[in-house]
Amino acid sequence: MKPNHGLILGKFYPPHLGHLHLIREARKECSHLTILLSSLNREIIPGKLRYEWMKELTIDLDVKVIWVRDENPQEPHEHPDFWSIWKRTILNHSPAPIDIIFTSETYGEPLAEVLGTKHKLIDIERKTFPVSASKIRNMPSLYWDFIPEIERPYFLKRVVITGSESVGKTTLAGKLAKQFQTNWVPEYAREYLEKREGFVIEKDIPYIAQGHLQSEVELAKNANRVLFLDTDLLTTRIYSEHYFGSCPSWLKNYAYQMQYDDSLFLDIDIPWEKDPLRDLGHIRNEMKEKFINGMNSAKRKFHLIQGDFLQRERAATERIEFILNEPMNPIYFDESQISFRNVLSIGPEQV
Repeated sequence: MKPNHGLILGKFYPPHLGHLHLIREARKECSHLTILLSSLNREIIPGKLRYEWMKELTIDLDVKVIWVRDENPQEPHEHPDFWSIWKRTILNHSPAPIDIIFTSETYGEPLAEVLGTKHKLIDIERKTFPVSASKIRNMPSLYWDFIPEIERPYFLKRVVITGSESVGKTTLAGKLAKQFQTNWVPEYAREYLEKREGFVIEKDIPYIAQGHLQSEVELAKNANRVLFLDTDLLTTRIYSEHYFGSCPSWLKNYAYQMQYDDSLFLDIDIPWEKDPLRDLGHIRNEMKEKFINGMNSAKRKFHLIQGDFLQRERAATERIEFILNEPMNPIYFDESQISFRNVLSIGPEQV
């Protein structure tokens, strides 16, 4: 007969397809399965978020997911009572007597001995899914296919294509998106103003800002490794202050607090092109300085991109390839930061 109650203990930092394989295989082996998701306050991906992910990922598997927030030692050498501490935590959180535990780790056998239960090892060599949570944290783009879809927006590299008028932002964003087989967020101001068939007025600013944020959220959902943004809230703030002398207070805060993996700042060393929505060709140097000052004030990391269109594309491509080999960016998980995860908290009354 099947064991009645099985248990899986893990950090799921973050959950990945290998974890889901372990859970599915374990579910076949017992009548009831509990997953204990353990987290520490110092970890850069919050436990609450991982708990929410795990519940969503296992919703069709008939398992119970429990979030364990005990600040326990992580390795036996960290505390002389390591095993007894963990035994107490596990028994306190388990909803029923444990008949069997399932792991893909070497600690499975000593843990089962401490708990006085059986142990089944599943794919410890990671042959089915050759991945680990640490590999994803260190280089998410390389292990992209092992990250569940609901988590991918959090591991995207986000790169803003920025600069003043008529420097080729839209052209470059589209080419980079095609080259890296991903999405790009068009400049919402242009889309908005073309529909309205008029030049920008002050009351347009909040709608343009929120429309851009919503576009970022939507296009991030199925982007591939990197998302390109043709301008951002900082651009909206700069133009609002230039044309109208001010901008909404929430926009000021968001423009300075939202952070990205990088920004490609396009220089004004290409000819200005006339356009019904452009009127600042005579003050290109002044606007360039405003953008540079804005980037510095926001403490944004940015790289100056110069030359003709081909040279710009080559320089941008080189920079993106470098970014894709960097570890995950913890700013997207920091609850103290304003990030794309809470941009839609802007209420209608603020618009």
